Amino acid sequence: MFRLSKLNYSVSVLLLLDKIAKIQSLVYGTPVENCRSMIPQHDYNLPQWMDPPPYNLSASVILSNTTTTQFNVTLFAKHGATFKGFFIQARSLTGDRADAILGSFDPVEDSRIAHLINCPDGANNAATHNLNSPKRFVTFVWNPPADFEGKFYFVATVVAEYKKFWIGIETPAFSIKEHQTEDAGHI
Repeated sequence: MFRLSKLNYSVSVLLLLDKIAKIQSLVYGTPVENCRSMIPQHDYNLPQWMDPPPYNLSASVILSNTTTTQFNVTLFAKHGATFKGFFIQARSLTGDRADAILGSFDPVEDSRIAHLINCPDGANNAATHNLNSPKRFVTFVWNPPADFEGKFYFVATVVAEYKKFWIGIETPAFSIKEHQTEDAGHI
């Protein structure tokens, strides 16, 4: 009898530690395991498909010359909404690199709000929240790979609450040709 209750205790402790690890990863941002799908691992909750997101992801060129191009990427809440979590990447639309996670973000100014993670095949190529406190907007500086020519877009997952999130919030496509950037106007 003692063995059975000791086993039950051990299993209970392991399950509790697993749950704490999952909660902590949600509080402190998206884990690397979610880089490809960008879908939060919030138990069995599904994204909001029916409601349009009360968020907008925008990007604009802030520096473009013969050797360097940089983009300002902003996620913001519309109509007084807030969000607690986010995950932002740039994805390629070009040839054999289609859907690849591209480029890198500059270091985050306020580490209480966000941090960068290293998704496969890159460094600092995704931005996520640090704490799940309510936010109205976040802004990042993004740099394309030096050798990249082609089309790409920015994409975000946004979490309003644990059970309420949106995936696939995108910007229009951008195009880079020999470090000359074309965008669809002011996006």
